[in-house]
Amino acid sequence: MLPRVLGALALLAIGAFGVNRWMAPAEVTAPALHAAMTHAIANGQAPGQDPICVANGLAYDQEPVNVQLDNSATLAWMNMLVEAGLYAGPESGSSGGFLSEPISVYRPLPELAQWGGARRLCVAKAVRLDTVSNLGPVEDMRLRGKRYTGVLADVRWSLDQPAPWLAQPGVGEALARELPSWRNARWQPGPEGWTLTQRKSFVLVDAQWMSGDMVERDRSMRSGTTPM
Repeated sequence: MLPRVLGALALLAIGAFGVNRWMAPAEVTAPALHAAMTHAIANGQAPGQDPICVANGLAYDQEPVNVQLDNSATLAWMNMLVEAGLYAGPESGSSGGFLSEPISVYRPLPELAQWGGARRLCVAKAVRLDTVSNLGPVEDMRLRGKRYTGVLADVRWSLDQPAPWLAQPGVGEALARELPSWRNARWQPGPEGWTLTQRKSFVLVDAQWMSGDMVERDRSMRSGTTPM
């Protein structure tokens, strides 16, 4: 009788071990998620060569910018661009016409041609993946209605090939305030450069961790829809 009982207990122990292994959460590390983001960038499924630009109504071309003297916000903005070395200091002028008014005229400098145009002013040529950190617990996630094993993590980006004039006192801060949110997060200037941190999802597909954005895009392409 005793051998049978011991055998049954052994089977129960083996079964429990197998269930625990099956139920154990998938292992995930920051390097694995960093590799997933790097793979997504290489396949064009994540930002990498996106320039970071301001578009606030000015042309930023090779034409002078005329500003009325009572437009304090635009005068302050243009004076900041003078400090950045993109425009020459203001000259006095007049708007012309029957009701001519005094204006300040800002003439573009050669440096503007590298960063302006198409009604936008860019502060960097691209973005660079820095780190993946602060991993959350592995848990069930749903992407476009499908269930995955997933995890959330902080993805930090920095500017790649930033404009050298961003280091001018007051310039970086002023531009950061004008930049729209970038992929649901905001750029923050700091002593070590500009950084932006996103909370992103990663999911396990065929035993490999992948960026949630990449999985969503792949599924939408198969279904013929465009991801939001």
